[in-house]
Amino acid sequence: MGFFVLKTIIRFSLFMRCFSKIFLVISIGLSLAQEEPDTWNIIQDSIFTPNCISCHDHGLYFAEQSDLILAEDVAYQELINVVPNNTAAADDGLTLVGTDGIVSLYNSFLWEKINAQDFEHFYDDHPEYGSLMPLGVDFLTNGQLEYIRQWIIAGAPDSGAVADVNLLSDTTRFRLPEFEALEPPENGIQLHLGPFEIAPQFERELFYFSEIDTSDLIYVNKVEITMAPGSHHFILYTYDEDLFEETLLQNFPETDVYRDLRNLGGEENISTLIYMPWMRFITGTQIRFFQYSFPEGVALRLDPFYGFDMNSHYVNYTDETTYGEVYANLHTVSLTEVSHVAEILQLNNTEFSLAPMETTFVNATYWVGDEFEGYDNLNVFQLQSHAHQKNLEFRVYKRSETDPNYREMIYMALDWEHPPIINYDPPISFNNDEGFELEAIYYNNSQDTTKFGFLSTDEMMILFGLFYPNSEFASNIKDPVPQEFSLYQNFPNPFNPSTTISYDLTRTSNVNLSIFDLSGKKIITLLNRKQVAGKKSFTWSGLNSQGEHMGSGVYIYSITADKISKSKKMLLIK
Repeated sequence: MGFFVLKTIIRFSLFMRCFSKIFLVISIGLSLAQEEPDTWNIIQDSIFTPNCISCHDHGLYFAEQSDLILAEDVAYQELINVVPNNTAAADDGLTLVGTDGIVSLYNSFLWEKINAQDFEHFYDDHPEYGSLMPLGVDFLTNGQLEYIRQWIIAGAPDSGAVADVNLLSDTTRFRLPEFEALEPPENGIQLHLGPFEIAPQFERELFYFSEIDTSDLIYVNKVEITMAPGSHHFILYTYDEDLFEETLLQNFPETDVYRDLRNLGGEENISTLIYMPWMRFITGTQIRFFQYSFPEGVALRLDPFYGFDMNSHYVNYTDETTYGEVYANLHTVSLTEVSHVAEILQLNNTEFSLAPMETTFVNATYWVGDEFEGYDNLNVFQLQSHAHQKNLEFRVYKRSETDPNYREMIYMALDWEHPPIINYDPPISFNNDEGFELEAIYYNNSQDTTKFGFLSTDEMMILFGLFYPNSEFASNIKDPVPQEFSLYQNFPNPFNPSTTISYDLTRTSNVNLSIFDLSGKKIITLLNRKQVAGKKSFTWSGLNSQGEHMGSGVYIYSITADKISKSKKMLLIK
């Protein structure tokens, strides 16, 4: 009996030891499970906060313009089943993050924006989605991306461990391939800018004027632009033909020289600003890889005489020097392939003021009959807006002078950094009594009044576009190129006190127009510079080179262009 009791005690003791060990293992396991953080909390604390919150926090510009705040108190609600502010993504049926598992992964705008490994798909298939994120810093690590991917596939819950935390130990990052040049167009012009330095924690905007070795008009029907990372925008300008007539400027900007808008201290460079009112927009984009083909039979006519001024704006948010670089291809066609000549639409409102710490609505209306002299109608086939950090919304409405109640929205941008470039097929038709109403909403969260300016901390309100009139090619061309070099009789003649001298240039030429007396003595040189082909005129007020009035008599006016000279007589009567 005693032996049986002893054996029972021993067996019970062994059982208790085993049970204790099992209980200990279970307890440890439960404890570890309880201690493992929720996947969402790790995403918030270890990924969003250190990488995204510098832009997407309460009250910040990027948060306002993208309508996305990733601060801890609201991030989950801001992401889950929310339609993105990007109009193209919304039209594609995307949500920021859905809760339908693997289906939501392929319909997630957040995943599209952060998945840098699939950058070719992003930029090739969806250039209207803007730029990969985070902007201006390193992409997320491969481990962080996989961790977020698993969370989305698991239904994006706000609690529970649904992704392997060990993934975060993979700290390798995707790097975009080395920047590569575009292949030059088979027919056309290639422009190249850079590489140039952008100082740490600095936004650099510069201009670079280049001339093209041709005197022939060109007809552009396709544009390609590619930019190194970090670009805010690239715009290609030429110059208005009134540059020299309306200013004291005698020459174009110096060729192939970087002209900064501001120096490192923030001061504006007057030598750069002085040319800007006469710049004429050709094309531009805020999309890193941009390609656009004009409608069939439509081409933009450009005169290389006025050159090409490249404007690049780069932002460097890092503590190291970065580099900017741009390639732009202008593909051209022959005149025989052109049915309609495109024109540039550029509407720029500079008359606004944004009060500190306030939301401001700004409106400006432009009527076709007032803004587009010589046209009875416009066929608009492309529009894009341009504004800066304080812009929350940018809308464009078609209006009618004869029907004040008519107001049709034709364009909207909710992302100042990546405004959509909208192509219209068929084009939107505007008659002479119709126009464009620009409406922009700004939030100025600074302590200073903000007005029009060129830094991203200043503001802009610009609508760019392309259009062509209903008329066919022949009547669409303003001032067709003359077929013969001609000098016409001045009018009036006889004259007092002034007369107009007209002439035709068959090609871009160095032109000298001078006045002589009958003895052959030069009285004054009216013009001595290069001029583009076309019908030209110049007015002589009867003054000599010293500003003195000439007396009555017969004078000779002489013009020389391309080593060919022509002269005629005129009579001044006092």
